[in-house]
Amino acid sequence: MSAVLYFPRPGADPLAVLYARFLSPLQRFFAGYRLSAADIDDLTQDVFVRLIGCGASGSLRKPDAFVFTLARNLVRDRARRLHTRAAAATVRFEEIELPCESLTPEQQIVQRERLHHVMVVLAGLKPATCQAFVLHRVHGDNYAQIAHDMGISVSMVEKHIMAAGAALRQIDSQDI
Repeated sequence: MSAVLYFPRPGADPLAVLYARFLSPLQRFFAGYRLSAADIDDLTQDVFVRLIGCGASGSLRKPDAFVFTLARNLVRDRARRLHTRAAAATVRFEEIELPCESLTPEQQIVQRERLHHVMVVLAGLKPATCQAFVLHRVHGDNYAQIAHDMGISVSMVEKHIMAAGAALRQIDSQDI
C-alpha cells in the first residue's frame, strides 16, 4: 500500500484531517475483501465512528497502523457475525423431512401386495358381483347405469357392490 501524503491546514479539525487522509485508502482496503459498495460505505463509516468514540483522533502516534488495524478488526467482526447468523440458520441434514411424490421401495412392495390381494379377492367373487363393482369403482358408473347395462335391478346392483366391499374389507383386517 502506498503512503498518502497529506498536509493539513494549520488549525484544522483532527477528525477532518483523518477523514480526508484515510477515506480513499480505507475504501480501497475494504474493496480488497470483495465487499459490496454498501458494505464498504458502512465499514468506512464505522471506522470513523469508532475514531470519534475513542477520542483518539488528535492524539494518535501511528494513525495508519491504528486506522487499518481498526478496519481489519471490523472486517473480522463482520465475518464472524455473518458466520454466526449462517450457523444459526442452518439445519442438520438428518432433521430435514423432504416430501417425496413417489413411493419408497418398501411402500411400492406393500402396494403391489395389496393390489395382488385385491385381484385375488375380485377373482373369487361371482362374475356379476365383480362386474358391478368394477363398473362402479373403476369406471365410475352410477347404480342405475350399471343396472341397465347388466339387465338387473338397482337393488341387486347395491347388493353386488356391498358383497364386493365386504370381501375387500377382509383384506384390511388381515395382516398383509
